[in-house]
Amino acid sequence: MPLPRGGWRRRIEVFSPKIGRRLSLGSYDAFRTWLVIEANPAIESFTERPAHMDGPGRAIIDFWVKMRDALSGEFWIIEGARRPRDDAESSQDAPALPAILHNHTVRMVRQGDLQAWSIPIANWSRIVPYLVSHRRFRNALLEQSIVVFLGQPQTLDAVLERFAVSDATSVEASLFALVAAGRVESPDLAVKALGGSTRFKRA
Repeated sequence: MPLPRGGWRRRIEVFSPKIGRRLSLGSYDAFRTWLVIEANPAIESFTERPAHMDGPGRAIIDFWVKMRDALSGEFWIIEGARRPRDDAESSQDAPALPAILHNHTVRMVRQGDLQAWSIPIANWSRIVPYLVSHRRFRNALLEQSIVVFLGQPQTLDAVLERFAVSDATSVEASLFALVAAGRVESPDLAVKALGGSTRFKRA
């Protein structure tokens, strides 16, 4: 959706299974960072664009993120999200961001981080649609049966074969919901493309 004043402005609409509502993101980097947040079961909650930093070198705070075991949240700012006051101001001249803001740690998500996370981001771009489309149809019995089966590491193909009496899409959605909840883990998702040989195990 085109927005006035600035060619960098765009809007990407998504639905977050983690917090159960629609989000409006302003860049593809924000979209990729959101997938990182959805993929991390240690993140309890978050919100997009919680605040705007005024003053020279002002920056949009892209996300507020709350970890399960943390007393306070973190502000995440994506590298390149700083907006100049006017055409004469260079982002290279902007002062460094503070390490703490309103008693919250400020974390910079750098372009190098997003590049390093390219494989898990691609995998979770495939997983999230399962979580969204099946969020109202979760099968607790099927999920518990998968957890029991994954007492030993198993491939995705092995899981689908074991529960072949159920719809394959529902089995995959149940498995991915368990991964998102932290009850099942898969180190393979961080290093190679999701496929039949991807291994999963009980956490």
